[in-house]
Amino acid sequence: MSRDPKIDNKINVVTSMEQWRELSKEWNDLLQRSGSNRVFLTSEWLYSWAECFLKEGRALYILTVYNDKTLIGIAPWCIRKARYAGFPMRRIEFLGTPETGSDYLDVFAKKGKEKEVARSIYHFLFGEGASQWDCFGFLDIPSDSLFLLHFMEQMEEDGKYLEVEAGAFCPSLALPKTREEFLARLTQNRRQKYTRDLRVLEREGNVRYDSVKLDEAGPILKDFRELYQKRWADSDALFLFLERVLLHGSGEEKVQADFLNVNGKNVAGLLHLRSGKSFLMYLMAVDHSFSKTVSVGNLLVGLSIEKAIAEGFSEYNFLKGNEEYKFHWADKGDRSLHLFFYKRRWPLLIWLTVRFLKSIAKIWVR
Repeated sequence: MSRDPKIDNKINVVTSMEQWRELSKEWNDLLQRSGSNRVFLTSEWLYSWAECFLKEGRALYILTVYNDKTLIGIAPWCIRKARYAGFPMRRIEFLGTPETGSDYLDVFAKKGKEKEVARSIYHFLFGEGASQWDCFGFLDIPSDSLFLLHFMEQMEEDGKYLEVEAGAFCPSLALPKTREEFLARLTQNRRQKYTRDLRVLEREGNVRYDSVKLDEAGPILKDFRELYQKRWADSDALFLFLERVLLHGSGEEKVQADFLNVNGKNVAGLLHLRSGKSFLMYLMAVDHSFSKTVSVGNLLVGLSIEKAIAEGFSEYNFLKGNEEYKFHWADKGDRSLHLFFYKRRWPLLIWLTVRFLKSIAKIWVR
């Protein structure tokens, strides 16, 4: 354990899956009391990712912050061994990325303790823990993260240079209370297309919308996988991960599969994640050979939004990505940021210089 020299907190470093398993309940309890309560930060989501993807070249580096014996903050990180300018370097990164498209990754803390946690972690990283890493790359932190705010403030106070870049954008839709209000909000063209496509599809035969909450990996996930792999064949690792998430979910129904079925055949599928009052569209699978006139994927999105409204969700989130169809429905969104810091190491300085010169060359060519 390491004690913050300025605040009476202690830092513990979790480096094994066994330690993590013992922490799982405390982890989720703290997440629910934080302002960062998203499914991508739950213990079962990140633990499943680690089981599938934390292989050679990556090692757990989870920081837990305690005030006396009370857990008040967690940094869900790992250290990845990389090469810069041909030299080995150790880079701190978030768990859960990039293999599974996790969004809203953050260091989370008990509400009201965000600044305290951020400063405790900062002092540990640049104090007792300084010998464990060479650089960090925190990708897609929510731009409104309080950890990010207070961590950057401390860096600036100490005169350390941070590189900040624009990250992903997650389009979303604020859900109204009723289906009628939802349809009224759509543009006339979008509303007409949505209702017209449904009528056209119904002329094809029996149209059915199915929605199933999953608490275990069974036939429903298999059905979605078969539809998804018609276009994305190399996805075995992703579905193994999802099976692990369901296995560790303790019966909690955080995953939902939605299908558009025509004449007994699934022509579109969506895999949703249920996170508090947010309904998250995680994966889309479409049989593009079914129809050239009806966008069955878009139609299924509309039906899923209607169901989310009926169940009392307040947000339908499309997660990161700038696919055009998302903006046909979205009315707002969340921006994330990339945060980078490099210690003064010759290999890193050489690599940064080369990267800078390449950027200058691109500007010059333009």
